[in-house]
Amino acid sequence: MEKFILITCLLSCPILVFGTEGIRECPGLPVPQFVNISGCDKAPCALKRGQNAEMISGFLSNEYSDNLKTRAYFREIESGVAGEFPLPNDKGNTCDWLVSTTCPIYPTEDVTFMLSMPVLLIYPKNMDLDLKITVENEDKTILTCFQVLAYTT
Repeated sequence: MEKFILITCLLSCPILVFGTEGIRECPGLPVPQFVNISGCDKAPCALKRGQNAEMISGFLSNEYSDNLKTRAYFREIESGVAGEFPLPNDKGNTCDWLVSTTCPIYPTEDVTFMLSMPVLLIYPKNMDLDLKITVENEDKTILTCFQVLAYTT
């Protein structure tokens, strides 16, 4: 039911027509076909503590993959401190969040996935971040990657 509600919300948002402005490529890695972050027309995007940051993205698969994992990384702009946002297992298993397809995925397949990333209350307020989101397969090959500026509220 949670997945249905998330799909309905994301697909009904006008942001999906235009996408989120300010999405950046990850140098040397495959780029997504689109990225739409709910509630964010243009970066930097607000991450509300105590809520989930929700997005939908699509990419063209470049190889066969049985399993997919979404990973989220951050760099705090002022201090330069960097790390990985720990995603709960139920959120990081990309195969569970695919739209109109299932794992395994095949070369040249259009893949659309959703991410609902918890923004915990313990995160400091007013933190400026550079986020990097990747989807990797069982061999740790990155199939898509994007970066976006964000801040916590």
